[in-house]
Amino acid sequence: MNKRQQIKDLGFQELPHKTIGESLVFPLGRNRHLSFSNIGEPNEFLVIYEAEGKEITDCVILRNYDYDGYTTVEEVKQLINLLEWKKEDTHQPSIQ
Repeated sequence: MNKRQQIKDLGFQELPHKTIGESLVFPLGRNRHLSFSNIGEPNEFLVIYEAEGKEITDCVILRNYDYDGYTTVEEVKQLINLLEWKKEDTHQPSIQ
């Protein structure tokens, strides 16, 4: 199975329109999303952004091939678990 499909299996979704980086998006709630673009290419990057409607109001690059190398599926799983964890939870969620 290719990396793009593995990322989709985690819950990332294709956008309803074409993008240059063929981005996949994972909704985190509270208007926050992870976006993974150019998956498997030497310019892949992973960002977290906040959006109100179609307008992105804040964006932070979490991983970038130029600085971090390729992002593994396991690293994406760990990041999702961290970002979805709520302080009041008694245990941290885990993607299997």
